[in-house]
Amino acid sequence: MTHPNEESMSSLLTQLYALTISIMERLNIISDEELFIFIDERGMILEKMELYRSELTEQHKAQIAELMNMDPIILNRMDQIKQEAGQWLERQGTIRNQQHAYHQHHVTDSFFVDRRK
Repeated sequence: MTHPNEESMSSLLTQLYALTISIMERLNIISDEELFIFIDERGMILEKMELYRSELTEQHKAQIAELMNMDPIILNRMDQIKQEAGQWLERQGTIRNQQHAYHQHHVTDSFFVDRRK
C-alpha cells in the first residue's frame, strides 16, 4: 500500500526512536514544557503509525517493544515533575495563607475606654 506523504512505518519508527532517545538522554534535566512537547510530538507520530498498522513486520514489533521498555522510565519522570508541581503549589498556598494572616485587618466589636479620675 502506498501512502501519499511517502512516510512508512520504518521512517516513523526511526523518528519516534530518535525523539525518545533524545528525551531519555536528558530525562533528569528536562523541563515540564519540554516533556509536554515530547508527548505531543510522540502522539502525532503514533497517530501516523496507526495508518500503517497492517504493514507491521516482526522487526517493527521488536522496535516498538524496545520503545515501550523506555515508557516506565519516562512515566516515572513525569510523575516526579507532577509531584514537584504539587509541592510548589502547596508551598504557594501556605505562603499565601501566612501572608493573609499577617496582613489581615481585624475589625473589633468593642473598644476600650480609659476613664481616669
